[in-house]
Amino acid sequence: MRFPLLVALVVALTAPAFGQGPGIPQRLKENQRRGVVIDKGPGWLALRLPRENATIWRAVPGPNPRIQVVGTAERSMLAPKQFIRFSATLDSTGKITEPVTKVTFPGGGNPSVIASGLDTGEKPPGGKRSPGLYVINGIIREVEGTTVALSVGKDRFEFTVPEDAELLVDTPTLAGVGKDDEVEIEGTYVQEGQVVFSDLKVTLAKPLAPPESKVKPRR
Repeated sequence: MRFPLLVALVVALTAPAFGQGPGIPQRLKENQRRGVVIDKGPGWLALRLPRENATIWRAVPGPNPRIQVVGTAERSMLAPKQFIRFSATLDSTGKITEPVTKVTFPGGGNPSVIASGLDTGEKPPGGKRSPGLYVINGIIREVEGTTVALSVGKDRFEFTVPEDAELLVDTPTLAGVGKDDEVEIEGTYVQEGQVVFSDLKVTLAKPLAPPESKVKPRR
């Protein structure tokens, strides 16, 4: 499913409203910290913890939770409006000189071109960056075959993404999470079956794909 540019968890479900009132909060035991997703909704996940157990936990985020979702993406994710991150070598004219063999979908961010391993990332006289390796973050504008066009401010980059390129997901958003994804979780609970998490890592069971179109075809 496609990531929105800005996706955030609904954190209005605070600890007191989730059964974290009277009582002594307990941390999840070591054998309860790995499991799978069985369902999700706005601001919550339903997890089977541990994976081999039939116990279902409803998990909501605590204050400032650390969330990481990792996995791979389908080729169809390379599409206009998708935000991507990749490393590339620029020549003296500011063009990408080699195919990009690894692209990451971070779920949004700020468009940027950041020098990697260089003394300076400043543009020399004439408005061109120094040749070298850069980390580029931006929104895809066009895709034609294996050629991708991306804009960062006034700069436009065109580059090749080979068919066998590595397409990765590494994002703090839960938009692409679904059933059977594996989870590693840390959190506290007062009532068993209801956990407020501080750390959550999700490994996607299937490659991430764009969302199905909601536009109904004309008759």
